[in-house]
Amino acid sequence: MREKNSREAILKCALELFSQKGYEAVSPNEIAEKAGITKPTLYYFFGSKEGLFDEILKTNYAKLDSLMEECCKYVPNVERYHEDVYPVLMRIVNAVFGFAKDNPEFYLMSLAMGFSPPSSKTAAVSEKYAENHRSLLERAFRDISAAHGNLKGKERIGASCFLAVTNARIGFWFRGHGRLDAKTAHSVVAGFMHGIFS
Repeated sequence: MREKNSREAILKCALELFSQKGYEAVSPNEIAEKAGITKPTLYYFFGSKEGLFDEILKTNYAKLDSLMEECCKYVPNVERYHEDVYPVLMRIVNAVFGFAKDNPEFYLMSLAMGFSPPSSKTAAVSEKYAENHRSLLERAFRDISAAHGNLKGKERIGASCFLAVTNARIGFWFRGHGRLDAKTAHSVVAGFMHGIFS
């Protein structure tokens, strides 16, 4: 039990530090000191700082992607606007908003990772998880484009733009501007849909 507690403490402290300072600015010594452990203990559990970072990403993206798997299921109903694309996009935004509120340190870190230099260690470790996350959304857009031909060939850019708009609202919320609620989710979805269907 104590071993499990030490491992969890390391993960928690490392996430706090990575979220505040960025992965590359945090040393293994700093993590060990914050977690109240020795550096060899950190290496015992995770092998390296990179191994620790990878575990944080794997664990948190697994939770987020599990939500996305459920939300991204599209059932066409092209005759009824509010029963077609709208509900799937609302489910996605509400799920991402909820995850960001429940896991603010991880989500803030993930937003920052999206702007890390491609040659950085942060990008090298995180890209496979970010790509898998984007691919779930792209799959929903591919299903939508099968029913809405105007989106054919634009699935990747559509998914990326939708995620960017959603993340922008989350970024504002982190700065103390606005709420992550149903009204905000509706404004994200309605604005996005106006753009793709106008």
